[in-house]
Amino acid sequence: MISFLLSVRPFFRYFLLVVYLLCIMALSLLPPQDLPKIQLFEGADKVVHFMMYLIFSVLGCWALKAEENRYGIWLIVPLTIGWGILMEFIQLEMRSGRSFSWYDIMANTTGVVVGIIIYVFASRKF
Repeated sequence: MISFLLSVRPFFRYFLLVVYLLCIMALSLLPPQDLPKIQLFEGADKVVHFMMYLIFSVLGCWALKAEENRYGIWLIVPLTIGWGILMEFIQLEMRSGRSFSWYDIMANTTGVVVGIIIYVFASRKF
């Protein structure tokens, strides 16, 4: 399975990354009343932030073929973390019911770091 994923053409890799980036943007900027209200436990939204940015960083590494070019990782880290920070500041300025949260930024950043670690480990192993 991993070898199949690593053999996917670059155009398709970039396409999926951009589609995912747009999904993150939409979910981050939609007014809260437009999102489903499912409260699993206190702080569940931080788990969602963590997972969204974990997947984002893995897709970014995959798109840039970081298994072949380790400099791609050094590009993905600031871009994905920066995107998460940008989304929080846009939420602050939009005034549509969304709010800025340092905890969201921390969850995003942690997701990016864990995603990079997973990608590096998986690409070395396979």
